[in-house]
Amino acid sequence: MKLTVVGCAPSYTVRAGRSSSCYLVEHGTTRIILDLGAGSFAETWRYTSFGDVAAVFISHMHADHNVDLIPLRHWVKYANRGYGPALYGPAELRARFGEFQADKDFLSDLAGEALAVRTFAVGDLRIEAGRVTHIPDSFAFRVSAATGGGAGLVYSGDCAAADDLLPLLHKGDILLSEAAWGAGKIEVPIHMSAAQAGEAAARGGASKLILTHILDDRPESAARAAAAKLFDGEVIVAQPGLELEAR
Repeated sequence: MKLTVVGCAPSYTVRAGRSSSCYLVEHGTTRIILDLGAGSFAETWRYTSFGDVAAVFISHMHADHNVDLIPLRHWVKYANRGYGPALYGPAELRARFGEFQADKDFLSDLAGEALAVRTFAVGDLRIEAGRVTHIPDSFAFRVSAATGGGAGLVYSGDCAAADDLLPLLHKGDILLSEAAWGAGKIEVPIHMSAAQAGEAAARGGASKLILTHILDDRPESAARAAAAKLFDGEVIVAQPGLELEAR
């Protein structure tokens, strides 16, 4: 199973060339996208056509994780004859986008379901959703091969509590965790620090930890060092284009 970081920016960035949260996962003949934040629709085309993406999973209702559903919908409706990936997201996602775009059927060309605490089957992949502490109806995901066996990928979404990730983590998994506060002070308890991400990786038996969604003013090197104090596996700071395989 292959992970490609399309975008790893937090809610805003002044660094050119960085889109918000978006991660491409591939296994066998199946490709899915986890989150589709600002600027990520265009960036995704560097790595795949959306015509080859089976599903998009949206972790929660904040725009830096979902606003590029707008260009995706336009491409599906006007350039791809109404054919597009399935969409899985919070229960209010479709209605909220309908209000935002003054069209209650705005996302109707994207089939799919509302998220719940359960496992979804998409082609060669299994996606297990679990609730996390952030805003209401926020989810983390574990993605693994449909056939079972082998390591999985656990993506935190936005999450404020390391304990929330432990039910999803299996020994040997890769943990892709937000660490918005980096090595610094936790200013609002809706995001994790790098140390909390390191704690989750250690307690869950992860093989690797990828830190993402770090605020611009929190040095990445300090975040990595803070996580490494608690997790003795490999710690990587996400960058656009980073590719890793879970085995």
